[in-house]
Amino acid sequence: MTNVRFVFPKPRLAKLLKTPGGLPVAEALERAQANLETIRPTCLAELQALLELTEARFEAMGRDFDDQQLADLYAVAVRGIGGGEVCLVPAVDLALTSLCDLLDHLRTARRYDRDAIAVHVQAWRMLMVMGDQPGAAAVVDGLRKVSARYAA
Repeated sequence: MTNVRFVFPKPRLAKLLKTPGGLPVAEALERAQANLETIRPTCLAELQALLELTEARFEAMGRDFDDQQLADLYAVAVRGIGGGEVCLVPAVDLALTSLCDLLDHLRTARRYDRDAIAVHVQAWRMLMVMGDQPGAAAVVDGLRKVSARYAA
């Protein structure tokens, strides 16, 4: 019979969190914001490219349920979630989440509603232009209502 020895490593992060020093929170946030400013143009270009790819894939879709096409559209749209916040268009993240929810609901129910998908894709384009204007919340609320209609 062999002896078994259990080793429980002490997490380094716990020790670091208890160690005094480091940047003040305000300075760390300021640096993080400066870093976001430098990547914002690239992120915006990538978000725009994802939108164009989504529009192209949507236009290529047929009129009937196709699980693979819905899965492909989902795979493109989900990649954009998080980019809206960095690009100062946070409503885009909410719209993309609603689109992904809709696609997930449609796939689960094996249904297809081209109009519901179209309104999400068109809203994505509109929200990219709107930025963080007050009307963006109403657009997102409407999208959520559309995707909720298909929730199981």
